[in-house]
Amino acid sequence: MDIAALVPAAVGIALSPLPIASVVFLLGHRRGYGSAVACALGWMAAVAVALVVAVAVGEQLPPATDDGPPVQAIVALVAAAVLLVLAGWQWTRRRLPDGSPASTRWADAMEALGPGRAFLLGALLFLSPKSVVLALAAGLTLGDEDPAALQTLVVGALFVLASGAVVSLPVLLAVALGRRAERPLRTMRSWIAEWGARALVVVLVVLAVVQLVIGVTELR
Repeated sequence: MDIAALVPAAVGIALSPLPIASVVFLLGHRRGYGSAVACALGWMAAVAVALVVAVAVGEQLPPATDDGPPVQAIVALVAAAVLLVLAGWQWTRRRLPDGSPASTRWADAMEALGPGRAFLLGALLFLSPKSVVLALAAGLTLGDEDPAALQTLVVGALFVLASGAVVSLPVLLAVALGRRAERPLRTMRSWIAEWGARALVVVLVVLAVVQLVIGVTELR
């Protein structure tokens, strides 16, 4: 199995400013760390569900033959096109709903979130075109290769953990540093609010180029 082919998708999903900002904000929640942890778990659960569905679909696809292009090439090229369209749309929009507390209504809504609703929020935040496309591309590729069941389980688990690593990082930072984490978390949230939109465009373009290279390479 070419595990390296799944790395760009995992990195692309992990670099999602909105869930990261949401987790950072929830860490200042009056209810404590529970809501922030639940939000991160909801995000990872959504990744896992999308991956399982895509793997199941990939396993049902016909095997690649010499008469037509491999499934991985088609999936990669489609993903590249979608990501480029999203990058153009994001650049034109020039605004990211990053969850900064500038919006009083948003802040009040977040303050009312318990762990259950925070888990649901994390799952819903995954339903962005970028994350869904990347998860489906990775799952279809994994399912098309038809590895052993145990190998699929291990690789899938590693993919989910990698996809949730950056979202979980603020929680780990808060647990490790305690009150000393307040300043870096505040800096992180401010950076996302100021640069998140531009960073997302860069990530989308880089991921599109990577998927394009994968697709062209598979066609050859």
